[in-house]
Amino acid sequence: MLPRLLLMRHAKSSWTDGDLSDHDRPLNERGQRAASAVGAALTARGYAPDIIWSSDAKRTRETAMRLIRAIPGAQTVNYNSEFYHASVETVLRVCGREIEPSAPLMLLGHNPGWSGLHTYFTGQVHAYPTGACTVLTRKKNDISDWLDPSAWAFTDLILPRDLNA
Repeated sequence: MLPRLLLMRHAKSSWTDGDLSDHDRPLNERGQRAASAVGAALTARGYAPDIIWSSDAKRTRETAMRLIRAIPGAQTVNYNSEFYHASVETVLRVCGREIEPSAPLMLLGHNPGWSGLHTYFTGQVHAYPTGACTVLTRKKNDISDWLDPSAWAFTDLILPRDLNA
């Protein structure tokens, strides 16, 4: 099996409590359903991540937990404050400090950085709504820099609306 890289924007968050900081906003009901549906779709399509590197915001934490509940087996989640509203450059810098994981990896965060990551890796500009998940597959080649976009092939784009979530 070829390594996979998944890019996912957190599911839909709630704006009902105006006293909460942006960092502390939870998922709303639609977001909860969408995160679970994306997790189920990733499993059904054979794309489920084993490792999730996530922003530490409440809505990304909740998205990760709902994904994990929908994916059989053990997954590892690492929360990183640098992913909170990170730019593409910041995400690449943070990930560049790590070696390429041998297991399927998901990067979970926020726009506009995650729509920018989709464009960076695929060369395609696409609307990137909450819950969107890009699936990339490592090419069989000798590109040593795992963050080089030419090392990855676009495989799928999962959108909650297409899952009726």
